[in-house]
Amino acid sequence: MGIIDFSTSCPWELYLFAFCHLFAGVAMYLVDACSFLTMTPCTVAELFFGRVLGLSLLYVGVIFAALTYYNKQSIAKITRLSNFALNGAIALLVSVVFTGNASFTGGIEPSWMHKLDMLIFIVLVGVLSARVAKPDAEWAQINPINEGMGINCKTLLLLFLVTTTIKFVATTDFIDPAVLLPDGSKMTHLAVWMWKFAVVLLLEVLLALGYAVLFEDDAGHEVMVLTIMIMTVVGTLSILSVQKYMSDWMATLFGFNTIWIKLIIVILVCMAAILGGRRGGGRHFRPFSGYQEVASNA
Repeated sequence: MGIIDFSTSCPWELYLFAFCHLFAGVAMYLVDACSFLTMTPCTVAELFFGRVLGLSLLYVGVIFAALTYYNKQSIAKITRLSNFALNGAIALLVSVVFTGNASFTGGIEPSWMHKLDMLIFIVLVGVLSARVAKPDAEWAQINPINEGMGINCKTLLLLFLVTTTIKFVATTDFIDPAVLLPDGSKMTHLAVWMWKFAVVLLLEVLLALGYAVLFEDDAGHEVMVLTIMIMTVVGTLSILSVQKYMSDWMATLFGFNTIWIKLIIVILVCMAAILGGRRGGGRHFRPFSGYQEVASNA
């Protein structure tokens, strides 16, 4: 069978969840969101946070797609992942409610677009709820967090989980998004909405990390770390085109481009975790061997 098999066991609900994020992310890159939503040229803040929003959508979509594909033969894990995705879908649905219909005071999205988004997320919540509510649903058991620690992918994911939690709290209550922009740049109503929506997507990344730490095996941890590393490269290349819209303290550090510094650090740390995990466990598995096993059994 192919990647997506619309049978009773295929996790098509999770594929749909990931696809919606990927489609919206690509659209943010291809469509001028400002002209589309406000019929005015984009400001500096809207250009920067529009790219952040598009990248965040792609990030979530790729992570959930990778986890779904890797575990598509494990019904118990898919049920757990669907439950985490359900929480993300509910958060997005509530976000769309607060985004508002432009036909009413304070709304941002055009009427037809808001209704479409409401429909999409109601459907996502419905199908994911139906998946986890099946009477015969299998649920994967939680893996002990304190076991298997060391220089490996599990430890790195746990570190990412803690730092992402701190980042999520900081971006909601302690960071003024205006400080990320050059001096003199102003936050518009649309830019504030983009920032807040990106924070909700950060919550979805947090959910994916939580799932990986609690329920994945060593190979699944490695898949997650590889996905994060790849998306960090994609994110770096993506942000370069809007780096001129970032504040100086974010763009440079002691005369060096901080974007490349962060990329190098993430790659080195991820590679160290992958190699350390393989050596420490005496394993020689390939993280994507699961895909090949699926293909051979299809």
